[in-house]
Amino acid sequence: MMRLILCLVLFWNVENYFDPFDDPLTRDESFTPQGYYAWTWYKFIRKRNDLAKTIIACGLKDDGTWEAPTIVGLCEVENFFVLYQLVTDSPLAPLEYGIIHRDSPDPRGIDVALLYKKETFKPLQANYYLPVYEDGTPAATREVLYVKGVYDKTDTLHFFVNHWPSKLGGTAAKALRMNASRMVQEVVDSVLAVCPLARIVVMGDFNDSPTSAAVRMLEGERLVNVSAGDTYKFQGAWDCIDQFLVSPSIQESLEYVNVVRLPFLLESDPTYMGQKPRRTYLGPAYKGGVSDHLPISLKITNFTGYDQEPRKYPAYEAVFCP
Repeated sequence: MMRLILCLVLFWNVENYFDPFDDPLTRDESFTPQGYYAWTWYKFIRKRNDLAKTIIACGLKDDGTWEAPTIVGLCEVENFFVLYQLVTDSPLAPLEYGIIHRDSPDPRGIDVALLYKKETFKPLQANYYLPVYEDGTPAATREVLYVKGVYDKTDTLHFFVNHWPSKLGGTAAKALRMNASRMVQEVVDSVLAVCPLARIVVMGDFNDSPTSAAVRMLEGERLVNVSAGDTYKFQGAWDCIDQFLVSPSIQESLEYVNVVRLPFLLESDPTYMGQKPRRTYLGPAYKGGVSDHLPISLKITNFTGYDQEPRKYPAYEAVFCP
């Protein structure tokens, strides 16, 4: 007898998810009560709860039913504390998510992270990879997070969470994006060398379109770009910079890929017409929105036998990876 298993995966750039406390090791002073954005505990709690409600809303299905996302990749999070707040002291708390995170060398202190539903996903391995300059010098930027784990005791999945350098960095940032792409490519190739049918999801804010050289370099026999549309609007132009790339073994079992365009995530754009993401700040003005990026989601389907003996894996609880 066969049964269908489903795995809902989200990725979201959550736009400066900072706590209101000054970290002397990073340039986070703007997000303090005395800083440029007058960032207070009240504003932090509001953003935390709005993030939680959005993640929950991403599980709503067209038929009115709901499922909890299994994997949530995030970027622009400040630290473990803001993630712990999100999974333990917000509407997400009953869903019992674990956390995989560590502080990156980014000067502002923003990082990537992965949340996983502990009931259904058991991480086995977590590694971090830092892009380097052409001369091999490590870059002060966000790391790429790689997580390997087992879903529903039967399906081994591999996730990469990316936040590549911004276009505001010019030529140097473009070179770093190319180097980040090569780095991800090498790790993906090492996974496929061990298991040619490995089920891989590469997700992130690539700060580049699907047609850019850095993103295209990841494609080919190893990965397929399955991104569903635009997620970010800059000076009136929408762009698809938040993307999913998957291995062929994942592509053949995709139920859907979406840009999550929930009404409360958008507002009218009086300057350039149409709509735009309702962000938290516009300059120094507090707008009360959730993020300047829209979330993206995909659902993986698979069949497995009821009578299959489940493989035994060690317990792996929520961790702060040092």
